Amino acid sequence: MAFHRVLFLSALAIVLAARPALVQRVVDLGHALAVTDPSWTGERVFERQAEKGEGYVGGTFSSDEHFGTHLDAPAHFGGAWTVDRIPVDRLVRPGICISITGRAEDYQLTVADVKAFEAKNGAVPEGAIVMIATGWDARWPDQQKYMNERAGVKHFPGIHPDAAAYLAKDRKAVGIGIDTPSVDYGPSAKFETHNLTMPLNVFHIENAANLTSLPASGFTIVVAPIKLAGGSGGPTRVFALLR
Repeated sequence: MAFHRVLFLSALAIVLAARPALVQRVVDLGHALAVTDPSWTGERVFERQAEKGEGYVGGTFSSDEHFGTHLDAPAHFGGAWTVDRIPVDRLVRPGICISITGRAEDYQLTVADVKAFEAKNGAVPEGAIVMIATGWDARWPDQQKYMNERAGVKHFPGIHPDAAAYLAKDRKAVGIGIDTPSVDYGPSAKFETHNLTMPLNVFHIENAANLTSLPASGFTIVVAPIKLAGGSGGPTRVFALLR
């Protein structure tokens, strides 16, 4: 028994030591939080006050839950889990990146787009986190350009509810993300994609960054939201581990 235990521990140590070699590059998929960043309403919803003491620095901050690069917990629109209740195994998953760069400002990812991606790259695997790259993050952090609001209506790309249903129901994705302010496209007034996916306990990542640098597949997504008890979401660090 002791021999087998030593053998197991030795094998585990070898595996753990080898793991860093499997990661060739880490890509930061988020924006740093700053007072001047865009907000949904255009109002200031983030504050930070720096503090200095005897031999140390610190600070305090306050933030809207859905500010900057952030996670929408399923409870945000009718799902069961607040941000602190999302099972952690769902936050580290194989990543898929579908590109719709260069489309019209109000373009919505379609089922046809997803199936065209699958015809070229293989089916979206069950349990994946699917990121939609639009290139809209190039407009960050300009409030006017990023929210692109005219006559009270925002204009930016998003995910059509039919495509969201295909990813959530047929492909059983656990999360979907995008580099725009919302998974619903700008003119949406009823947040149809939110209302469809979140009751299925699919979380969202919004205001992501650097998605256009990702390959179609072959990487791992790590989602690390601030763990707010009862939170509908929260600012989030998101990484892609490329092999």
